This record gives sequence, C-alpha cells and structure tokens, in this order.
Amino acid sequence: MKQFTLEEKNEVLENPFIHIHRKLDVLLNIGKLLMECGADTNRIIEEMLKAATFMGIPHDYLNIHISYTTIMLNLLHKERSITVFRKTPVHVPNMAMINAVSKLTWRAFERHYSLTTYEQLISKLDCTIPVYPDWIKGIACALGSAGLAFLYSGDMIAFIVTVICSLIGYFGRTLSVRFGCNEYVGIAIGGFAAMVSAYGFYSHIEQDSLVYVLVCCTLFMIPGVPLINSVIDTINNHILSGITRAIRTILIVGSMTLGMAMALYFNPMPAFSFVDIKPHVLSIEQIIGAFTAAASFAVLFNAPVRLLVSIGIGGVLCVFTRNLLTVEFGFSIPGATFVGAAVMSVIYVKVSTWLKTSSTIIIVPSAIALMPGILYYRFLIDILHINTLSESGLLHMVQNGVTGILTIVSIAVGVAIPNVLAQKYLKARKERRIQQHLATRHINDGQ
Repeated sequence: MKQFTLEEKNEVLENPFIHIHRKLDVLLNIGKLLMECGADTNRIIEEMLKAATFMGIPHDYLNIHISYTTIMLNLLHKERSITVFRKTPVHVPNMAMINAVSKLTWRAFERHYSLTTYEQLISKLDCTIPVYPDWIKGIACALGSAGLAFLYSGDMIAFIVTVICSLIGYFGRTLSVRFGCNEYVGIAIGGFAAMVSAYGFYSHIEQDSLVYVLVCCTLFMIPGVPLINSVIDTINNHILSGITRAIRTILIVGSMTLGMAMALYFNPMPAFSFVDIKPHVLSIEQIIGAFTAAASFAVLFNAPVRLLVSIGIGGVLCVFTRNLLTVEFGFSIPGATFVGAAVMSVIYVKVSTWLKTSSTIIIVPSAIALMPGILYYRFLIDILHINTLSESGLLHMVQNGVTGILTIVSIAVGVAIPNVLAQKYLKARKERRIQQHLATRHINDGQ
C-alpha cells in the first residue's frame, strides 16, 4: 500500500477526489463493522460522516443509504458520481468493536494519521478486538437468565436450576449452528433443550419457585439489542432498517417460542404465561438480580471487561427506578420503564466521559436488564395455544402483546432521551472538537 510524503499526505486528506475509491472503501468498512456489531443507523451515519471529514470529503458530496443487509454510498459532485455498496450478512452484537471504531477515528484526528495508516488500522479491527470464548458466553447467558429469575421473585433453588437449564439451551443452540443448521433452527433447538430440562425439574421437584425457571430459562435468546435498535431506527425515520430489525427480532423470538412449545406439546401446559412478574415490593434480591442480568448479558454483547461493573450498576439503576415507581407510586409498567431507562441514560451520558468510552456501550446493555422481550414470547406462546384459551386467557394474551410493544417503545425512547434533549449541544460540541483537531493538522509540518 502506497506510503505518502508529508506534502502528499496533507493533499490526500484535504482533496476529496484523491484516492477516492480507497476513501470510500474505508467508509464502507466502518459502516459494515458498525452494522454487523449492533449499532443503530444514526450512529453508523455519524461515524461514517466523521471519518469522511477526517479524509477531506465534504458531507454535501455524500449520500448514505443503509438497510439492514446493505451499506450504500454515493459520491456526487457536479457531473461526477461514484456509487459503491457492501453487504452486511452477519449480525452479532459487539460493543467493544463499536467503541473501537469511534476511538480509532478520534485518534486519527488527534495524531494526524495518513490515509494509509487509518486504512490499515480500520481493516485490522476485525482481528484485533478480543471476543469472549463460547464457554464464558454460555456461563454469562446462564447467570443472566438466572438473575432475571431472582429479579422476578425466584429463590436460590430457582436461580441454580435456571443456570443449569440455560446452559443446556445455550450449548444446544451453539452445537446445532456448528453442525450447519439454520440460525433459526438452532434457536428453536436451544429453546426446546432449555424448556425440556426446565420442565423436567418443574415436574419432579415440588417447589413453587421453579415456575420462574420455565419463565426465564430461555430469556438469553431474546435479541434485546436489535429489538431496541428497531424502535430507535423507526423513530429516527430510518424506517427500512427499523422494520427489518423488527422482523428479524420476531423471527428469533418466534423460533425460540416454537422450540419451547414443542417441548411442552406432549405435557400438561403449565400456566407460566400467567406468572406475575410485576414487582409488588422492593427487595435486595431485585438489586442482585438486576446487576447479575445486566453485567452477564453485557458479556454476550462483548462489552469490555472493565465496563461490566458499570453496566451492572446501570442495570440496577434503571430496574430499581422502574420498580420504585411501580410499587410506591402506582405507575404502569411502560411508564415506569420509560422513566427508569431515561434516568439511567441521562446519568450514564456523563459517566461515559469519566470512563472514556462511548455512552452507547454502557447504556444499551444496562437497559437490557429491563428485559424488553419477555412479554413478546409469552404473547407468542399464548398465540400457539389460542384454541385452548378461555376469555380471560385471550384478554391476558392481548394485554401481554400491547404491554410488550409499549415497553419496547418506552425503553428505546428512554435510551434516546439524552440525544433528544441535547442533540444540538452534543452535535455542536463534537463539531468544535473536530475543528480543533483539523486546525492543528499542519502544526508539525516541516519539523
């Protein structure tokens, strides 16, 4: 790859059409990394535009189109037009990667990288960002699901049994995918394995709290990040991307629910869809459960180790706020959830500057402790058994569905509150920082 003299380096970074295809390739790489790692569409566009500024491409020249599986760029200036695109077939949440992309671009501004250096570092991110091994992710999934069982008033026995059943489900899904099964088939197999083992414990051990194992043993498969991002994209007018994420979420939850229903098909249907998960008292168990769930699921999203405690505390903050408003002030679940997510996100925008990380990396995993998808799968379970439901069951099914939709919207809007309230301020602050770095680009020339 060509190295530049100082004069050529400055010319390349300040003239948009020099090595334009390499520059567009860098922008596509950034968009691909962020989309595949679970960033919302607004963030992807912001990071691509920030990188374009570094490489001297005016924003007016760029047209960016993002769907869930394709990143498309068009450079248009006078009579010259270049269009490039890249597919994004793999989607696995990776908060460390999102953070690394943002930090690398800021570092490029601060250290005045050449195009070659920036291009090489972006291309190496895929290999340099560490990921947790499968066995650690499996343990984290099990602890996260068990933390939710604890949060919903389960006891220590329910906690331990949920860990066992979730581990069985996780490795069932992982092994099936490794053997070449379709992703959704693997999810169905994981749901089946977890529910069969949970029902085995439930039917052979006389312990009322084991009903929470049935409720929680498969919750690690609910795609919280795509679920939240689907709403964020939709309310930000990225309709195509938002709808696609929502459809993918429905497919995942539907596959999981189908696997669970198959496990219970030949057994008496336990009434776990009617188990009350709404808090009625405040307890230390809720704090422990929220911390465990948020920190553990953050491992599944590949959040950096140094941030896990902060994410766990964020989970406690939003869950405790929600439960306090529900128990003491009679708030509805969606209303209390919105306030809990908003309070946590506003506080963590400031905390993120102390931790020197992007706010998204700690806010989104913290909000997962509110468990946005649990009402969805209960709604789908009821749909699968709709012929056997009584009038009260039908009413409960509709209630689960409506409450689930409102809760998802509440979490997404709550998480987005800092940007909604301070969008102009945050944008102006970022622009000032960029201009300060650009002003010092030639400070060491000739030395």
